[in-house]
Amino acid sequence: MSATERLMSEAEKINRFLSDIPELSLSGDPRWERVLEAERYALSAGGKRIRAVLAVEFYKLFKGTNEAPSYVYEAACAVELTHTFSLIHDDMPEMDDDDMRRGKPSTHVAFDTATALLAGDGLAILPYEILARLSLEGKISPETSVKLISALSRCAGNRGMIAGQMLDLWSETRYSEIDEAFLKKMSELKTGRMLICSCVFGAILANADESAVNAAIGYAERVGLAFQIVDDILDVTSTAEALGKPIGSDSERQKPTFADVLGLEAAQELAEKLSLEASELIKKYPGSEFLSELAITLATRKS
Repeated sequence: MSATERLMSEAEKINRFLSDIPELSLSGDPRWERVLEAERYALSAGGKRIRAVLAVEFYKLFKGTNEAPSYVYEAACAVELTHTFSLIHDDMPEMDDDDMRRGKPSTHVAFDTATALLAGDGLAILPYEILARLSLEGKISPETSVKLISALSRCAGNRGMIAGQMLDLWSETRYSEIDEAFLKKMSELKTGRMLICSCVFGAILANADESAVNAAIGYAERVGLAFQIVDDILDVTSTAEALGKPIGSDSERQKPTFADVLGLEAAQELAEKLSLEASELIKKYPGSEFLSELAITLATRKS
């Protein structure tokens, strides 16, 4: 099975767990059920589920197993919920103003901006309820729950993903002030931190040692930067049909990207170099073949 096929297979499992989250079941009260419908709509749009899959696969890697228990998938869904909240808000007129996401109308288009805002808020908070519930149900220890909550809040918060998104907004129209170092820092925060969170989730759930955690972080840092570089390239070279969202939006909003600063060829070379480094960091662990191949696949993807 190729890395792409295995990624799709694991994504299907993640989708089943996402659809069964009890806190997202419809309330029966039409006065506020609309926001739950919007949250479920955003989650059902699909996607590669890379973040959740990374959490599960790093658990398997450090636990030395080919299977993961259901609570690992449930915890991995917390990362995916956080990612989805960021996409809802990112698409809104006040941010990137994108009308399409994964081939479907963005949440604020399918519903309305106020409902989309609240749906994003709901998906931002729900992961912490899930991680606490897993402990209260005895599926993970209280210490593990606290570690997961700490990692998620740190990576998604004011000094993580949100900081990166603020830098992304700040960069608009500032071509003369943007260089490679700035783009790397912005990507490290905006994209990389949530990928780090995903990999660290797997390490925490597997009770991995410090060396393993550091390997997971190093892998995620490189994959995250490569992923963002390829995103920038595809925004120039791909099609809306292939990506499931508008292309050229960075240019329209006058956002400098790696494609602008490095050029397409150099940017692609850097992405491939980073993916190879990521692969090297984990190859000593038995069973790392999928994660190694996945790093390469993500750096050469066309959608």
